[in-house]
Parts: sequence; structure tokens; C-alpha cells
Amino acid sequence: MSRKGSLLSLRDRVSATPSTVPVSEERDGSDSKWVAPSRQGKKAMTGYFSPEMSFAMHMTARKHGMSLQDAMADAFNDWLRKMGESPVGK
Repeated sequence: MSRKGSLLSLRDRVSATPSTVPVSEERDGSDSKWVAPSRQGKKAMTGYFSPEMSFAMHMTARKHGMSLQDAMADAFNDWLRKMGESPVGK
């Protein structure tokens, strides 16, 4: 049984679709992928939340002049403290 958004079904769809252009040529022969300076040395963390939670987080962050990423970092650091761990910054 395959769920609509599962990684396995995505993998199967991608591998079933032949690519006519090798990956190295898609990036103009470059072996490395360009990364924005603000993302260098960082790792993405994602989650799926209700539309209400997303709206509330975006609006509250904007209201306080913060990016959503900064608001999430503050929340994660608060959670780490609550769990008895040291906060790690942004």
C-alpha cells in the first residue's frame, strides 16, 4: 500500500521516469550545488502543521519584527531548556 506523499512512492515515480539529461549537465557541469550564504553550514528541519498554526506563527513573527526561522529557533531553544538541555542558538 502506497501513501500519496510517501518518500517511497516518490522514489518509485522518479526512478520510473527516465532522465534525458545527466545530473552533472543540469548544473552546467558543476559538481557542487550552490547554497545561499545564509544557509551555509545549516541543516533544514521541516514539519507539517495546521493552517491555523502556520498563520499564527507567521503573523506573530511578523508582528514582532522577526523571521519565522528566528521565531522557530527561539521556540526550539525554549523546548531544549524545558527538556534540561542547553540551547544551541540559531
